[in-house]
Amino acid sequence: MRGASAANLRWIGGCFIGASLLLGVNASEGKGPAIDPLFTPVVQSRLAPATQLVGLARAGQRLVAVGWRGHIVYSDDQGRSWQQADVPVSADLTAVNFPTAESGWAVGHGGVILRTRDGGKTWVKQQDGFATGKLMTSYYQQRLDQASEAEQAQYAGLMDQVRLNYETGPEQPWLDVWFENDQHGYVVGSFNLIMETRDGGEHWTPMLDRMDNPEGLHLSAINAVGDELYIASERGTVFRLDKASQRFIALNSGYVGSFFGVTGDARAVVAYGLRGNAWRSLDKGVSWEKIDTGTETTLTGAAMLDHGRLAIVSQGGTLLLGDAATGALQPKQLLRSVPFANIEPAAADSVVIVGTQGAQLEPLPASGS
Repeated sequence: MRGASAANLRWIGGCFIGASLLLGVNASEGKGPAIDPLFTPVVQSRLAPATQLVGLARAGQRLVAVGWRGHIVYSDDQGRSWQQADVPVSADLTAVNFPTAESGWAVGHGGVILRTRDGGKTWVKQQDGFATGKLMTSYYQQRLDQASEAEQAQYAGLMDQVRLNYETGPEQPWLDVWFENDQHGYVVGSFNLIMETRDGGEHWTPMLDRMDNPEGLHLSAINAVGDELYIASERGTVFRLDKASQRFIALNSGYVGSFFGVTGDARAVVAYGLRGNAWRSLDKGVSWEKIDTGTETTLTGAAMLDHGRLAIVSQGGTLLLGDAATGALQPKQLLRSVPFANIEPAAADSVVIVGTQGAQLEPLPASGS
């Protein structure tokens, strides 16, 4: 699954780095003016593929990874070698998604939203937290002004939430992005932040009022599983889009901790997160049961492989393989174990995993073996 990984706001490491970047790289050193990563292009470096990477997605036959300081790298040989992309920002990036081989979006700290039209080689900035703060404020002030007496409290509360989120600038990160096609998609983030676009990101509509989330829980990841769209959140909550009302409804898994991702197939939905917790549902989130993962390490990323196989990686550098429907998971011995953030299938019987030391290619047992 794309991105999804940042235990405690997408992935712990990226958040600490992102916070320092938003304050300005040089500010702490007292040397010259602060550098704003939202307006500073990424530094080109041959070491980019070995730096901290967090989000990972497939763009047709290409693999694209995003991470620390605006680094975006792509591979055209199934993860054996990587090239660095041209990126107009140097903010930490958290997630990437491609609905087609050419069109993709990446999101991250400072509320940045990037788009590519060439499969991830070059990117443009569509929006940042400055623009989002203005949009959210204008949108919900208008809703408050037009609200009925019964709606006044709801929209007043949303206005308070928006002011709190943006009163000190573009500090709130987007944690994940998902597009149905090259026009329709969503971005989700901390404190119930969510927007929708229907024109490829040219315009965005805030959706805070269409979330069954009065407590303002973080929205950690968004993903389509089967024919449904889900959002992983805190306090064991998973949201599912109700297609009739176009509202995300809350589903209670029975778990009390945070989920950082959601994956699965037509048979099962799997939500995963803190302290090795993974929970599955066979009825689209109506009921859930805990999966025995055999670990208490935070689970940060997952992907569906061939023949219904499920792969989950952890912050402790483990890879679990199993079946989404049965919930049976087993650890796999790896060539190298470092804190992992995400995973995607590569060539036959192999996966690419990204983490604190960049991207690595790992062979897998043949399916059915």
